[in-house]
Amino acid sequence: MSAAQTSLLSLDSLLAAVNGTVAGTARADFGFSYVVTDSRFVTEGAMFVPLIGEAQNGHKYIPQAIEAGATVVLANKSDYENNNAFYKELESAGKFDGITLILVDNTLYALQAAAKAYAEKVARNMIRVSITGSSGKTTTKEMLVNVCKKHFGEEAVAYTKGNFNSETGLPLSMFQIRGDEKIGIFEMGMNRKNEIGEISAVWQSQYGIITNIGTAHIGLLGSRQNIAEEKRKSFDYIPQTGAAFIPFDDDFADFCCEKVQGKVVKFGKSVPASQSGVAFIEDLGLNGTKFSVDGIEITLPLAGEYNYQNALGVIALAKELGVTAQEIKAGLEGMAAISGRMDIRKLTLKNGAKVSAVCDFYNANLDSMQKVIEFCAKQNNFNQKIFVLADMKELGDSSFASHAQIGKDVAATDACLVILAGPEMKAACDTLASQKNIAGREVIYFENNNDAFYEAAASKLLAFAKDNALVLFKGSHSMALEKLLPLIQEAE
Repeated sequence: MSAAQTSLLSLDSLLAAVNGTVAGTARADFGFSYVVTDSRFVTEGAMFVPLIGEAQNGHKYIPQAIEAGATVVLANKSDYENNNAFYKELESAGKFDGITLILVDNTLYALQAAAKAYAEKVARNMIRVSITGSSGKTTTKEMLVNVCKKHFGEEAVAYTKGNFNSETGLPLSMFQIRGDEKIGIFEMGMNRKNEIGEISAVWQSQYGIITNIGTAHIGLLGSRQNIAEEKRKSFDYIPQTGAAFIPFDDDFADFCCEKVQGKVVKFGKSVPASQSGVAFIEDLGLNGTKFSVDGIEITLPLAGEYNYQNALGVIALAKELGVTAQEIKAGLEGMAAISGRMDIRKLTLKNGAKVSAVCDFYNANLDSMQKVIEFCAKQNNFNQKIFVLADMKELGDSSFASHAQIGKDVAATDACLVILAGPEMKAACDTLASQKNIAGREVIYFENNNDAFYEAAASKLLAFAKDNALVLFKGSHSMALEKLLPLIQEAE
């Protein structure tokens, strides 16, 4: 079967979508079977889309992409003109003979436009769902995917793999849609202004969840008001037949839904069971939350009130789609913790102590840090509580105040050992020292997360931790607190 027969888009469709022109001659059997922006992952039949970032110009890897089997390459017109000798050399060497080189104004926007055209081709009859918010996006997405698989079928759900939720990640995820799925569930992240607006225009969801409006990325956008302004763009394309889902108690709920054309559904513990069909039963601590949906008892195995809140959004949307309570139960009870996010593990330490560890390595902002600290503070059946906290990144001008607030929050808990790491955590350390603390609490501060930190922190943990301790690890991903685990854990 030729590349043309299996191509995700025809040449004419791709050129129209990206407003592109072919440089030289198009390959006779034009076609591409997947899309990639990293030349290291190119194999036969790929369309390579080089991107220009702050530190890298992906165009310089075009030769490697061709060598690895790319059949289509997009390139910025400006790069083609400004570095013409580079392209002429490739042409003279015959490198363009087996590919179609398409020139566009901007490869990032071309990637998005191509993904939109592909979605219009294959996802026209699919239910389209978006999920965004300051925290809880990936967990909410995984819960909804699990639930929808029980209703629509295991192979009938297209969704974001991992955290491919950005200006590039979402389009790449959409190119993985086969076309025979019944529903697509895609996560939308944000690292700059209007990123949500751009990727919302690509996916154009019929149903959307905003998990919350918090302080993640406040360093980039300046205020929660600005964050809400961006997040609500995920609702821009919801039709009158669709629906927007927003937490009842979020102070930006009404603002986010002002322009929604479809139905607005508010979810949360404050919504009465007579309206939502959901009745809270019991907080099971590290073992999750017990509740009922339309009289069917469900145990969500993910711990924390915020995970229950995320589940309430999933339940509200699922019910709107006609998913039954039994299907919701099967989907939610089958959830496992997503690696690095509120992952609760039973560990045997090298000193012989058996402890419970709350591992939340993936990311950190003021909201998520406060929630996990509050959760750990409420757990009463442990002999010790140990907190290992590292810097929260991307907080900008609010960083000092946010880290100082964490110091106050920790002071109000019964943690008996607190290990803090990173230059930003100095504010938490100083604030913690100035607060009225429980007697005998030990606080240790490390300015950096270097090798010396890991070794010293691991040594302290092993000297301090006893049986039935609760150990919390929480910090932004770049602080790499997960490196502590092999240093303290007994090999299995």
